[in-house]
This record gives sequence, structure tokens and C-alpha cells, in this order.
Amino acid sequence: MNNYTLTLKISGITCEACVKLIKKKVGRLTGVTDVAIKNNNGETTITSSNELKVSDIITALSGMPYTVLEA
Repeated sequence: MNNYTLTLKISGITCEACVKLIKKKVGRLTGVTDVAIKNNNGETTITSSNELKVSDIITALSGMPYTVLEA
């Protein structure tokens, strides 16, 4: 099985609750096996068995106060 990694930056993270919420929402995407976030700068690494696009992450976080930027 292949593992794909998507690295991006998410702005608007202000606390540990933000990190948990993002991990929960992104973790629901098909194939996602890990979401690692450095909340001091928003650097996020997502590991998945399926290839993901930045647009998938934007959709997962729509309506939330976060901005997804390509790293």
C-alpha cells in the first residue's frame, strides 16, 4: 500500500482545541492515517493511503475560521 504525504500551512490556529478540531475534520477524509500539526506556525502534514489535494482539505475545513495555504 502506498502512503501519500501532503504538507501545507493552516493559519488561524490559536490553541490546542483548534488543533484537535482540525485533526478530527481532516482525519475523517477517506484514507487519512495521520494528521500532524505544529500549532506554533500551522505547519500541517497529512498522511494518507489515498492521494489528497489541497482542495480536499479546504473542503473539509469549510465554514471554519482557518485558511489553508500550500506549503
